[in-house]
Amino acid sequence: MIRNRRFPTKKNEYFVCKEAFWSPMWKIICCLSAILLVCHAGFSQSHGLGFSSHEVVPEKRTSLHLTPAEEICLHNGTEISFDLKFKPNMETYFGYIMRVITGNRQNIDVVYNQRLATFNFIIGETLAGNVTIDTLQLYGGWSRFSIRFDEPQQEASFYVNDKFICKGKVNLYKSPCCQIFFGTNNYEGYQTLDTPPMNIKDIRILEDGKVKHYFPLSEVRGTEAGDSAGKRTALIRNPAWIKPRHQNWMTVKTATINGSPSVAFDKQQEVLYIVAKDSLYRFSLKDLRFTGVQLAKGREVLPAGNQSVFNKQLYNFYIDQQKVSTYDTATRTWDVNFATGELTEWWQANKFYSTVDTAIYIIGGYGQLQYKNKVQRYHIPTQQWDSLAVKGDAFMPRYLAALGTNAATDTAYILGGYGSNTGDQAINPKYNYDLMAYSVRNSTFSHIYHLPEPASQFCFANSLIIDPGSRDYYTLIYPTDKFNSKLQLIKGSLETPSYQLMGDTIPYAYYDIRSYADLYYCPASKKLVTVTLYHERDDVTSLKIYTLDFPPNPVVPERAPAGKQRFGFWMYIAGGLVILLLAYNFARKKKVPVPAERAVLLPDEEAPEAAAELSTIYLFGQFEVFDKSGNDITKQFTPLLKELFLLLLIYTYKDGKGISSEELYEALWSDKPAKDARNNYSVNIVKLKAILEKIGDCHIGRESGKWKFEILQDSMKIDYQHYVEWMAHKPALQKPAINELLQIVHRGSFLKTVHYEWLDDIKANISGQVTDLLLQYIAVTDLQAEAEFIVKVTNAILHFDNLNEEALGYKCRCLIISGRHKMAKDAYLKFTKEYKESYGQEFGRSFTEITLEA
Repeated sequence: MIRNRRFPTKKNEYFVCKEAFWSPMWKIICCLSAILLVCHAGFSQSHGLGFSSHEVVPEKRTSLHLTPAEEICLHNGTEISFDLKFKPNMETYFGYIMRVITGNRQNIDVVYNQRLATFNFIIGETLAGNVTIDTLQLYGGWSRFSIRFDEPQQEASFYVNDKFICKGKVNLYKSPCCQIFFGTNNYEGYQTLDTPPMNIKDIRILEDGKVKHYFPLSEVRGTEAGDSAGKRTALIRNPAWIKPRHQNWMTVKTATINGSPSVAFDKQQEVLYIVAKDSLYRFSLKDLRFTGVQLAKGREVLPAGNQSVFNKQLYNFYIDQQKVSTYDTATRTWDVNFATGELTEWWQANKFYSTVDTAIYIIGGYGQLQYKNKVQRYHIPTQQWDSLAVKGDAFMPRYLAALGTNAATDTAYILGGYGSNTGDQAINPKYNYDLMAYSVRNSTFSHIYHLPEPASQFCFANSLIIDPGSRDYYTLIYPTDKFNSKLQLIKGSLETPSYQLMGDTIPYAYYDIRSYADLYYCPASKKLVTVTLYHERDDVTSLKIYTLDFPPNPVVPERAPAGKQRFGFWMYIAGGLVILLLAYNFARKKKVPVPAERAVLLPDEEAPEAAAELSTIYLFGQFEVFDKSGNDITKQFTPLLKELFLLLLIYTYKDGKGISSEELYEALWSDKPAKDARNNYSVNIVKLKAILEKIGDCHIGRESGKWKFEILQDSMKIDYQHYVEWMAHKPALQKPAINELLQIVHRGSFLKTVHYEWLDDIKANISGQVTDLLLQYIAVTDLQAEAEFIVKVTNAILHFDNLNEEALGYKCRCLIISGRHKMAKDAYLKFTKEYKESYGQEFGRSFTEITLEA
């Protein structure tokens, strides 16, 4: 596993521009382009209003009333236009799209007839005409509908995508004003309950060819829609705003799967497969149905690190044994079983299926302290597995990279990762931001470009989604310096070394080889799908599935209020020009050399994690155990052995007395007779000692009737032992002593993912001790002089007590002292959100109060 990494705090980066060999003027042009694109992104985001339809009961269906306060009069060649797109994969599409009701009580309707697949233009009770729209366009793109009124001629004309469809007579004499509805409505005498499952956006009302009212429907919440060209307000019942669905990931499924599952995706049917040892699960992205079938014959072994891929058939493979198993749907069986073996040497390898030679390719991976750059191929027709000799540019050994293929699957693109030039983890491991291409036809690697080093380092989810039309790509990135990490979608280009943050973040439990994240695309439903796996204790895996409507919206500042957007847009450009020109002028006068590589420690960073020592046992944060060679052997502790070991260790060190046999039996085998409990203890203590021998010399024996755990000749290190010794001496509350305490607890709260009833009071006691001591230190410290260090101290407190108001106040105050006002506000907002989630009520103190009281 990777240890001893430093990661600066992540910042919002909308674009990263290539820096090497650029003159100052070219840098200005690049950054100005970024400003223009970011500003423009705010105007090109996906937006609109989704209409709930027959899939819900009538009172839950959507209605948009454009004229609730005042009718609109159809003078001077009035035109009403809007963009429409149907939602895919729904059962019933019949219904009213739009209804205009004139002052003369005449209805003018646009209705979809599902049986004939036509859009009907109806005036009164007369069908004036109809039109059919190509299915690909209807579900995949936006179509512009328009109704143009000719008051002198008393006519209404119907257009679709600016093409004339039909026209008919309307009665506008003396009462040319009207009510306008979309979807259902409850207008007396003209009620409609049927509406198609549709999306509407950009409603415009023109007079004499000029926009008089414009409802973009770009809201993210609420039941009102603003008119950015006039002063009207539309009312909506049961709104389903589109913009948040392109901005905010939606959790569509969480599940717990036994063992070490892997995932594969059938993009044609839009089905996600979860391959488990004794079952196969299917999650349909079309209807969000999660189903599972038990295998007719379960497999005895599904080793951690197995992977799966789908192409017409479902394949599951384990690289170490060079075995590929194919699933038979009819018999519910796999044709090849895996054997019990050593832990995989190919964690997080990238894979793809190529139709060029009907083969599965595997690139890179990590295991046994080695990063890999090998290209392996399994040829499905011959069932032959081989390693390929590659040509071209050097491919750095790595894992945690993203891979995607072109439409022909003859070229794979690999972006980023973590590894080293030699492949040896001990020799200068580093992050990689190269985009490489691998040709299936000639087995050649080609270097395309290198992304500039970001301010905050990150790795990638397993897949790269490539848009064949634009040659844009999408993938997920995440920092790997913390367990509670976040996945962030980015959009980049295969042509130029830049990327843009898209959508919001996804919570991600990152713990190196126990975690896995992947990204898929549903071409029919037009959704991005994120899957995360986290292998928890007791040999179970947490599965989470998220979706985001495509295309995703970029991360941009809040839009200006309606009516000020055009002005604000040009103000951004003008301001950007002024700033860049000033910066260029300053740079010409004073050039300051900048080191090629540097790491800046920000105030709210966690203390850097120490290198994993040999023969080390960690109890703070995640429970981890490393043997004499530095190998992680945590998984060798079964749930029972882990609890037995923790009982012996903790009870030995917490008061020096140890634990009695009765207490052990009660904690572990309370449901068994004393004789059976003794036998179980005897069997398992032998297994435990065999594992402990790999770590160092120790002794487990009875003293004064209690079992104790003893380290011999200082042959292993335990952070909990260090903590108990520190607390026993309790040095003066000065910075060196507090810094030593931070080094002990910086990994997180005591056994934060371990939950036993006997452990609760012990964890609470340690949490209280650490929190009280650190708060005491802060109380006697000069915040102005030690602001940055105090932020580290408060971060440690919040590890143990995430709702500690004192720590929040001190942290915000010190961040403000350090000039990081936004970080202070973000910390406060995060706290208030967690407070509400925990207590079900708003936090009662304002940001100003919390900072002034600290």
